[in-house]
Amino acid sequence: MKHFLIFLALACTALITQPVFAFQGTVAADTIFLKSGGRKIAEITEVYPDVVKYRSGDSKNLVSLRVADITEIVYQNGSRDIFNPLNPGGKPEIRWMKNQVYSDKPEIRLNACVLNEAENIRVEVNGAANPVATRSFKTMPAQEEGCVGGTLVSPQIILNDGKNTVRLLASNDKGTGYSETWSIIFEKAKKRIALVVGNSGYQTGSKLQNPENDARAISQKLTGLGFDVIERIDASQGELRAAVAQFGSSVQSQDLEVALFYYAGHGMQIGGKNYLLPVDINPQTETELKVLAISADDILDQMAVADENSQRTNIMILDACRDNPLSRSWTRSSGSKGLAGMSAPPGTLITFSTKPGFTALDGEGKNSPYTSELLKALDVPGLRLEDIFRTVRIRVMELTNRQQIPMENSLLTREVVLHQPN
Repeated sequence: MKHFLIFLALACTALITQPVFAFQGTVAADTIFLKSGGRKIAEITEVYPDVVKYRSGDSKNLVSLRVADITEIVYQNGSRDIFNPLNPGGKPEIRWMKNQVYSDKPEIRLNACVLNEAENIRVEVNGAANPVATRSFKTMPAQEEGCVGGTLVSPQIILNDGKNTVRLLASNDKGTGYSETWSIIFEKAKKRIALVVGNSGYQTGSKLQNPENDARAISQKLTGLGFDVIERIDASQGELRAAVAQFGSSVQSQDLEVALFYYAGHGMQIGGKNYLLPVDINPQTETELKVLAISADDILDQMAVADENSQRTNIMILDACRDNPLSRSWTRSSGSKGLAGMSAPPGTLITFSTKPGFTALDGEGKNSPYTSELLKALDVPGLRLEDIFRTVRIRVMELTNRQQIPMENSLLTREVVLHQPN
């Protein structure tokens, strides 16, 4: 019995010495800043006008804290609630709710919180001040507005080309308060166009599982990145030739930042040249295939830049190295799998889902390994074009145990970021 009591005492001592806010699980880390100067790391669960409830560490119990004791809460997603000014009764305090440093639109709406009594609130854009309409803060739910105890200000401003400076001003009988001055770059969104083709339902030979899914997913992603997308699924010879012609005309008739061609489906090389297969052809010889299929070089010619001063970037993405069973029945076979290497003209990036002479995996999931990783990389803001495909190559190599090694042939002449950070 004596030994049991000693063991129990030691166990209790060990529990008591554990830090109150130690995080041992995957609890979201919100930060509560106190008027006393301290702060708490916790998981905020409920916010009311007079009290905040939170859970610390891996505790299952909720703790209540008076709003009167809190200056602000910064949530794990970056948003914040401001409750009490640090200098109550003083001149206005102005805090931006979210920092924006880039815009591709001339008109944007900003959000700021003004604490303490304020009048004559105005926004100053490039040194010119204009009055701002204000609206009262809605007490609940606080997370939606993030300005508890203050006035939410949402001015809409018009930006000039290039760098703009923006700040807010507000006054009361104690003086004038100023926000932090922001620098916001405005660049008019340049036009981007893409032709996206996914051929799965081949009428002769093996059907493929994923090209349709791949093409639709890429189309949706590129649309979100500002591309005008021409999409073709299970394109016949006539449909594919017409789409390539339409794409070429659009590329040459507009001032574009980026022209992009994406193909998923069967592709072959003959005599060192690459051909993309429509779903309705049944060539019996290499000679027939050269006539019936679509030459990748012809598509590249459609994207060629006629004006030497053009700043357009061309991108060709070929997830088309999937083994084609047609060649097995030919009496005279090319003897080469996959696609051949292609030379990139100036201002062009050509990407292959695997290295020349090898075949790529169609994949057992919803998308091919290559396109699956490409979709993820396109989601990352700020990545340069070269970094996108380097990331894809590393991930595909890891996923396929180096059985599939994507490659690029690049002669880019300018830096391109498809997913601009805000």
